[in-house]
Amino acid sequence: MKQQRLTIISSDCHAGPQRMADFRPYIEAAHLPAFDDYCARIEAFERDVGSGLTGGGATSTGEEGLWDAAVRTRCLDGDGVAAEVIFAQGSVPFAAYPAVGGGRKVEFRASPAQIAAGCRAYNRWLADLCSSDPRRHLGIARVPLPDVAAAVEEVELAAKLGLRGGVHLPPVTSAEAMPYFNDPMYEPFWAACAANHMVLNMHGGANLVYGTGPESYAMTLAEVDWLSHRGLSYLIFSGVFERYPDLHLAMTEQRCHWVHQLLDDFDSVYAHIDVFGSNRHLPRKPSEYFREHCFIGASFLSRPECDARAEVGNACFMWGSDYPHMEGTWPYTNAALRYAFGGGVSSLELGAMLAGNAARCYRIDLAELQPIADRIGPTEADLREPIDILPGEGPNEKPVRSWAFRRHGAWH
Repeated sequence: MKQQRLTIISSDCHAGPQRMADFRPYIEAAHLPAFDDYCARIEAFERDVGSGLTGGGATSTGEEGLWDAAVRTRCLDGDGVAAEVIFAQGSVPFAAYPAVGGGRKVEFRASPAQIAAGCRAYNRWLADLCSSDPRRHLGIARVPLPDVAAAVEEVELAAKLGLRGGVHLPPVTSAEAMPYFNDPMYEPFWAACAANHMVLNMHGGANLVYGTGPESYAMTLAEVDWLSHRGLSYLIFSGVFERYPDLHLAMTEQRCHWVHQLLDDFDSVYAHIDVFGSNRHLPRKPSEYFREHCFIGASFLSRPECDARAEVGNACFMWGSDYPHMEGTWPYTNAALRYAFGGGVSSLELGAMLAGNAARCYRIDLAELQPIADRIGPTEADLREPIDILPGEGPNEKPVRSWAFRRHGAWH
């Protein structure tokens, strides 16, 4: 069995065009004048501050894979990855630009109709990219929340387009920015996602702004994940999973050190307030809903995190490469896999974390991927090969930015 090639599914990859203007063929005619103005403002902004949708243009073959399906497939093959779940790279049309960072933004105020049109354009673009091999590419749709009616329409359209990764669920930073997810207004949206088997995906945290001082980045890292954990509490305590037993949630690129303690805290809250009858609408503990409905997209999984798999619950772990980001595993995926899984992981656990859990979350037929895995996948023996010196740690090697090679905590 150790010589059989393994199926690997990356729960975290990214795609986007080289330039915002490349979305133009997917923009509806009524919104083209506004889109052209939006793109012109982005071009002026990039000339001024030197930023870009993909960091100022491609700087590596991997970045070209963001929009070039042939390059992308070669990179997946080189990593031994049979299938991937694809999140957006940067901003989608009419969204705030740039998508990350709390600094200066392009001055453009989009209407609700434009925001919905931008989501449709991105989803059509992504569906075209995924159509190069629908078995391997599972795109995640963008939806125009908090416009629930428009979001429901987009869920149904995305399902028809074949975006099998589900929908992106944005973090809620304040009730003024967007009503919290325990608001009854979202009920048609949860129902549409459940009816169409569209997974809810929370990726990373949110754009937190702490000024421009030397402490700002440290404060961002210290607090960036809690906003997504906050979304989890809304969904569990408001009974969304109780009402929709087929609904799945994937929480991606948030590492996984926090899961065990957070579930203990949730169960403690549940036990405390149940004394007063406040949880009568929830017949089960929060941790039980989590184990049944929730998955962790454990991007750039480190050895310490993998070693804690029993405490966290390895049935929810889904490995991810974060292709092609510098904090991800590409082009060091083989070393990252050997490092993460080389410490006594059983064959059963290995298969679950590399593919089985993702297959359950996203309803993937592993039999369809087996011919691909037979061609490109590593063997178990390959991943058992010890690795002592990690990329970037050898003599005269430049440091590697990948978080896959953390030796201690969540960040280092």
